[in-house]
Amino acid sequence: MKWFNKKNNLDEMQELKLLKLESRGFWLAFFALFAAILIQIALYGPEFSEHAIGEFIVFLGMGIYLMGGCLKNGIWDRHLQASPAVNIGVSLLAAALTGLFNAIMSYRDYHSIGGAVAVFIVYFFMVGIILSVTLCVCTAFYQRRRKQLEEECEDDSTDTDNGQD
Repeated sequence: MKWFNKKNNLDEMQELKLLKLESRGFWLAFFALFAAILIQIALYGPEFSEHAIGEFIVFLGMGIYLMGGCLKNGIWDRHLQASPAVNIGVSLLAAALTGLFNAIMSYRDYHSIGGAVAVFIVYFFMVGIILSVTLCVCTAFYQRRRKQLEEECEDDSTDTDNGQD
């Protein structure tokens, strides 16, 4: 008895709904893992790696898969432009949130405002610089891949037009 059929049994509307459900499920899992990691960092402090390594590996794998797939297909974002200004803005926002989270954790553990401020500054600059550079590199890959895909599309349309004459 054959229980798996390679033929798609869905019509276009069902296929679209299934894709939307899968997309929402992916993002739900992605942000749930992110929240679980943050909660475990808050609960366990420096020893969180013993408790959250599995979540971190899955979260990292999902992020790498999504980033690689988007760059391979010439997709950047639905709402944000691939520009240096947006990259810097996103980097600064992420750096500020990371710095604030780690400053709060530092203050909770050591009860030192000066230490918490120092932690914020270090994390802010470290994350801001690393993320800005990473986004600039990804933007360069994206723009190069987008240009390749557009050239391939133009070549295909030119070949099709020449074949019809």
